This record gives sequence, structure tokens and C-alpha cells, in this order.
Amino acid sequence: MRQLKFGRRELRTPAVCGSVIGKNLGEMRTGVARAVKQGAGLVELRIDGLQSKVRWEKLLRKDLPIILTNRPEREGGSFKGKEEDRVELLLKGIGRRVSCIDIEFSTPKKLREHVVSETKKSGVTVLMSHHDFSTTPPAEALMEVTKKLEGAGCDLAKIVTFAKNSSDGLRMLDFFVQVQGKVSVPVVAFAMGNAGRITRFVAPIFGSPIVYAAAGEKTAPGQPDVATMKQWLRELMLKEVGC
Repeated sequence: MRQLKFGRRELRTPAVCGSVIGKNLGEMRTGVARAVKQGAGLVELRIDGLQSKVRWEKLLRKDLPIILTNRPEREGGSFKGKEEDRVELLLKGIGRRVSCIDIEFSTPKKLREHVVSETKKSGVTVLMSHHDFSTTPPAEALMEVTKKLEGAGCDLAKIVTFAKNSSDGLRMLDFFVQVQGKVSVPVVAFAMGNAGRITRFVAPIFGSPIVYAAAGEKTAPGQPDVATMKQWLRELMLKEVGC
């Protein structure tokens, strides 16, 4: 187990992050409770799924590390409004001192830089993400993207691609091998889709501090549930200590 500075907390890694999405606050609360019950070490609140964003802050908990995400449609999310409005919700989360903000690299530069600046002032971790829903590029191309995220001021870099076949999955694993020690920030990476499912389970072996899992409705294709991922990490850790 390793420790990762995560906002004002120290997160024991690798940690299972329960991704929670729902149409209303009730569904989201149920998802959070399910994630905690199944052993998630932290929760991702996908507030882009809410039909109404009114009082979304009620979902925040002081006893639980939270990644606040407001994913736009162009990166597989449900938010359809203006970028300024989408980012404003993230800024409110920073004001509430959530542990971590997920901001997409594709966010207009001025808005993205503002979010990064505010996280630094507030002691909130900034996870910068990049999603490719069509394919898995070669490892060299993914490395370049990761360096751009690093240069943009992230504390964590998240690279997500889509695997159409086993070759795509292997390219993601090749990237994971190559990226070790090449950037100064921890890297969370995996490939979506059934062909990429194995990359989610192998990711912690290659140093990914966080692995995402569903706490109810899946937020990405090929995503396992929290209980399955937690059991895998438990077995992995036992093997590492020779039990």
C-alpha cells in the first residue's frame, strides 16, 4: 500500500473509486451508500447525470474522499449546457473543499486554467482527464497526451481509451509500461469496452493509484462493480505480501 495526497487527506492506494451516477439526488445517495458498503475507498460523483443540479451539494460527505466530475457530452458525459456553466459547478465544489476535481483537458484553456488555479489555492487535488471513445492510439501518442496533462498543472493524469479488440488492450498496457517514471504525476489509465476490461484489473499492478468501478449503473463500458474490483485488489495485495 502507498499513500497519495488527495486534497486534505491521505489516500491509501491502490484504491477502488465507486463511480456514482443518477438522475436525482435519491439515486445518487443510494449509489454512494452502495459504494461504501462494498468497500470503495473513495467515490466519484458524476453530477452531469442529474436532471436537476439544484442542491447537488447535499451529496457531499465529510467522511468520504470525493472526486467531483461534471462530464460533457463530447467526452462521454451527459452535460449539455455551456462550458462556463459546467465549470461553475466544479468551482462550487472547490469552494466546498471536495477532495478532488476531474477537469477534462479538452476544456477551453482559459476555463481549465482557472479551475487548476483555484484547486491550488484551496488545497484540492486536480485530476485532468483525456478520453478517446473510438480507439486506443499507440503508446507513444498516449505518452504525448500525458505530458500535455502534466504540463497543464494536474496532480493526477487520467488517460482513458476504447479497446475494440485485444490488440487495443495490449497497446494500453504497453503505454502503462512506458509511462512509468516518464512523468512526475501518478497516472490513472485503462481501456473501456469488453476487450479492455483486463486493463482495469492490471492497472494497479502497473502503478495506477485509483481503479474505477460501478456503484450501480455503469458509467463506462466494460466497468466492473465495486465488490468485484475490491475482491481483486484484496487478492492482489495478499499475493504481494506472500500470503
